Amino acid sequence: MFRAILVPIDIAHASSWRRVLPEAVELARAGRGTLTVMTVVRDIKAMFEGVYLSFQLEQMIEDARADLARIVSEVPHNGVEVKQEVRFGSIRHEILAAARAGTADLIVMASHRPEAMDYLIGPNAAHVAQHAPCSVLVLRKFDG
Repeated sequence: MFRAILVPIDIAHASSWRRVLPEAVELARAGRGTLTVMTVVRDIKAMFEGVYLSFQLEQMIEDARADLARIVSEVPHNGVEVKQEVRFGSIRHEILAAARAGTADLIVMASHRPEAMDYLIGPNAAHVAQHAPCSVLVLRKFDG
């Protein structure tokens, strides 16, 4: 069973958590483990939005923290301890760093429907699956 589960989500896309969070809660409950739900404030997004001052970056991180708390509160925890984490940087690198830092033994994440430029799973999910220090469960749901 998995005792430390990491669930990276994109707070801007409900498809990254609607199906994944309930599944991860059940896996954590079954293994009597903990769940860490994380999101990443992308460094490139901050750059494109013209964030140059530290207080602007802090505001982006605080907004992400509030959105993450709201999302996590909407999912029944069924007695599972749920931690929240907001990171800043590259999505794939921050997921891997969080997995190593928290000694996750499972990463549960969603992947979008592949486009012509993607092969099988999304580029972040593929990178995480290839380089993670633990097992990775990629959940996908196709519309249609």
